[in-house]
Amino acid sequence: MKSTITRRDFLNGAAIAVLGAGTALPRSLLALDQETRSHVAGTLNSSYYPPTLTGIRGSHAGSYEVAHELAWNGNIPSQYEQLDETYDLVIVGGGISGLASAYLYLQKAGPDKKILILDNHDDFGGHAKRNEFHSGDNMLLGIGGSVNLETYAFSDTVNRVLDELGIDFDRLNKAREPGFMLADFGSEVSYFLNKNDFEKNQMVPELWSNIWSGNGETQKAVDSLNLPPEQTERLVSLIEGDRDLLDDLSVLETKHYVETTPYEEFLVSRAGLSPQTIKLFEPMSKTLFGAANDSVSTADAFLMSYPGANSIGYAGKLFNKALSAAAGGIQFPIFPDGNATVARLMVRKLIPAVAPGNTMEDIIDARFDYSQLDRSDSPVRIRLNSTAVNVKNVKDGVEVAYVQDGTAYKVQAKKSILACYNGIIPHLCPELPQEQKDHLKYGVKIPLVMTNVLLRSGAAVHSSGPTQYLCPGSYYSLVTKAPPVSLGNYKSLSAGDNPLVLWMSHAPAPSNNGEQNSRDLYRLGRHTLYRTPFAVYEQEVKQQLTNMFGHLGFDAERDIEAITVNRWSHGYAYEYNRLFDPKWEEGEAPHELGRAPIGRISIANSDSEAKAYLHSAIDAASRAVNEIQG
Repeated sequence: MKSTITRRDFLNGAAIAVLGAGTALPRSLLALDQETRSHVAGTLNSSYYPPTLTGIRGSHAGSYEVAHELAWNGNIPSQYEQLDETYDLVIVGGGISGLASAYLYLQKAGPDKKILILDNHDDFGGHAKRNEFHSGDNMLLGIGGSVNLETYAFSDTVNRVLDELGIDFDRLNKAREPGFMLADFGSEVSYFLNKNDFEKNQMVPELWSNIWSGNGETQKAVDSLNLPPEQTERLVSLIEGDRDLLDDLSVLETKHYVETTPYEEFLVSRAGLSPQTIKLFEPMSKTLFGAANDSVSTADAFLMSYPGANSIGYAGKLFNKALSAAAGGIQFPIFPDGNATVARLMVRKLIPAVAPGNTMEDIIDARFDYSQLDRSDSPVRIRLNSTAVNVKNVKDGVEVAYVQDGTAYKVQAKKSILACYNGIIPHLCPELPQEQKDHLKYGVKIPLVMTNVLLRSGAAVHSSGPTQYLCPGSYYSLVTKAPPVSLGNYKSLSAGDNPLVLWMSHAPAPSNNGEQNSRDLYRLGRHTLYRTPFAVYEQEVKQQLTNMFGHLGFDAERDIEAITVNRWSHGYAYEYNRLFDPKWEEGEAPHELGRAPIGRISIANSDSEAKAYLHSAIDAASRAVNEIQG
């Protein structure tokens, strides 16, 4: 495989290792790698196309160093070049919130308004990042961050915006193969049990969400896991609810117990399960919560359809039955590149010259012209590789300072929206009251890694059964084929010996030592990501896929064509944890107090909603636009 991994893959990994160790000088931290940024003085040329870059993506080299100098060391440039640019609105952050803020502001204030969007990354979209691969004559897509659309929770505003973008949920669902685990609740998946934790490598396919909730052939399915007989018996009993494991508690005490007790503690102390057996229930916890079951409540585990609700009395059985009925028809629409398509649709609405077409079908295979993003004759401009370092209220407006390619600039605006990470806002806006700064810093984004691996042939993988896997104990907890969606001219190749993209999810937060809260674990996980070079991710990918598919003829050195590691040190927005966070009165939670506007500056991001979803980002944008427009 060494001959198939690009030189950039290696260099990016090496650069991260050095920068993560803190050995770079402050001035060098302001200089970006020109090999991957073919632009001068803010102008991108026609060959600039970041979706096809491999190696370390997400928090890539050049995207975070300036912000770290500001946040960690208080270092800001001493001199700025004042640009002769004045805008009605400057938005810091080109993710879904930032793009939606621009879109909604134009609707409210008028289409002639001038907007500048600054983003520290080399691509727009924030976590809604597109990973694009080319193998022979085939284009294949993968999810770089933001995954699917939780339509059941959409507000009227979100539904309206997505409808105006041309997104048709029915057509989108019909374009996808049925049974895809990231879009259909209750899909057939295989457990991959590795030999280090489960004595031998084995694949065990089943409708596992049905089994865990007691709606299947429990004994047969659990027997297939080859657990010790005593653990098999205990697990079957837990699933089927042979006895009430909380019979010493009243109904109200039971409710309090499941909301305040880690799921791992319940499984050990009440169900008598071993650490080996408990590992079975970690893949989805790590994927959704970024932490193991020592930091996830028993109630939240039940909501993931993990076993035990049938074993906490009659109320638990009723809850489990209602949850199974409600989940049966749930579908989450998904694009072949995840929510990157939504970001691309927004950008095309804001800057039509970036790509032809006007439908969700023709956007899929459109190659964007990034040279159109920051044109002086365009009312909306998106300036990439530009890290904001100061945003302040001044007479009659707002002054925004940023660093691009080692040079610091200032622009003027009438108003500003901060659509970036809550944790950086106190450093961007020193004028904020200290109490508000503390509220903004409360939530800690969930660190995560989403790796896409391009295989020259998917034959060995497809022969293993359903091409989606829960991997307890492995480095990557979840492995699945990229979304099998055929839309417009884009055709899914997820069959036979065609090239295949595998999507792999890793949560770096460590186990809880019993004295930590989830925010502590996320901070530790984040620092682990900064210290991990590309070579380590590459080795973990090779080893895990070999363990999974080597017996079927898979050869990592031969079969892997490219690896893209989307490393999100500041990933999902922090959602309050039943185990560690108090219940605040409405309007008194940190995210609500932290998002208060100051002067002509408003805040819009999923952090400000304390929900890690695309619709939360759009709702936040709507609120911020209403604030600055009265």
